[in-house]
Amino acid sequence: MKNLRNPDEFDPASDQASDAAIENILLIARQRLARALAPIRRPVARLGIIESRLGRLLAAESPRGLVALTYLDTNDGKKVIAALKQKFDLVEDPSAAVRIGVEIEAHLAGEGDATARRPIDLSLVASAFQRRALTRLRTVPPGSVVTYQGLAAAIGSPSSQRAIGTTMATNPLPIYVPCHRVIKSDGTIGNYGGGVERKLKLLRAEGFAVDRGDRVGPHAVYGHWQSRIFCRPTCAAVRRAERKKWIIFTDSAHAQGVGMRACKLCHPA
Repeated sequence: MKNLRNPDEFDPASDQASDAAIENILLIARQRLARALAPIRRPVARLGIIESRLGRLLAAESPRGLVALTYLDTNDGKKVIAALKQKFDLVEDPSAAVRIGVEIEAHLAGEGDATARRPIDLSLVASAFQRRALTRLRTVPPGSVVTYQGLAAAIGSPSSQRAIGTTMATNPLPIYVPCHRVIKSDGTIGNYGGGVERKLKLLRAEGFAVDRGDRVGPHAVYGHWQSRIFCRPTCAAVRRAERKKWIIFTDSAHAQGVGMRACKLCHPA
């Protein structure tokens, strides 16, 4: 039988090297385990309640951006949480909700771009068509509206206005993906998932003088998606062109603010 090592033969350098080798093996094992678990580890979504002038909202933020925002009095809260649980591990984080609430209040106070800078996450959106529509909708600036047909045409599917309506009704990120800026082809404001009164409040905050059932206002001007020219509603150019190619601004200043030029025929003020 092999004799045990004589204590007098203890070699500190050798033992330290052995310990270092073990630590290195453990480090490599941990790294390999982390790589193996990465594909199945679920991201975290942080939840919070917002008290706002629009009522109580439930907000959820993922590592990629705001992933859900819903009006709690519409009974969608449980449905949204169930959808989030399929993709995320949920944790409560009031601080995330506070930041989003501040942006919403700033938006209602007239800072039209207050909600435009926050990254969003469309993980809860069901189809590629809906993601295209919501992504394009986010380019419709404050102080303007587009029709359901116009939004459908803008994403290359002009006959899909009913599908656009469904997309707006199921939008998981109202305010940040501004479905309140989508109206009916006759110029009336149409429906809204959070209720018509909230839609009116959001449009008024962006400069539109509208009431329930009214059209978008007497000072509105029509901007053309392609020519980048805006006109009075009575201009011959507006009557000749297809409605689906127009975006409606609350006034000339908002149209000019996004780089559109005034029509030389009707000279909108």
